[in-house]
Amino acid sequence: FYLRTGKRMTERRWAVTLAFREPPKQMFREVEVRGPGRTHLTMEMGPNEGIAVSFLAKVPGPSIEIAPARMEFRYAGSFGSELIEAYERLIHDALVGDRTLFTRCDGIERVWELVERVIEDPPPIHPYPQGTWGPKAAEELIAPLRWHLPEEPSP
Repeated sequence: FYLRTGKRMTERRWAVTLAFREPPKQMFREVEVRGPGRTHLTMEMGPNEGIAVSFLAKVPGPSIEIAPARMEFRYAGSFGSELIEAYERLIHDALVGDRTLFTRCDGIERVWELVERVIEDPPPIHPYPQGTWGPKAAEELIAPLRWHLPEEPSP
């Protein structure tokens, strides 16, 4: 599990991406794969809410060739309206008494138990240029894997 976070990165975004293991190619052992072939499921929580899946698929036509494909669902495209911002949602839920998305006291206490060790012995800070996806140390942290953004081809 890797978390990438920072201020002033390339774009404002909240997404969770699950990278699946490369699938067995029993039916396609000798078939050319055009591009990388890892399957990803990405859930975008803001500001462009939706779900995207990238995977390998057979290229249409008589030849047997496999290439990356993508399916995508966006709330704005399906319902034609903007969702409310996080603070608007928070205030609305508090006003109507909906505690579904609020953290319970025991959850907050557990988070502080986990974070306390980091506060006592903080890791080194890795500065990075504004408008980038972060420091080189972030890339090195997960090597030989790499970070995946939904718009990129699968690694």
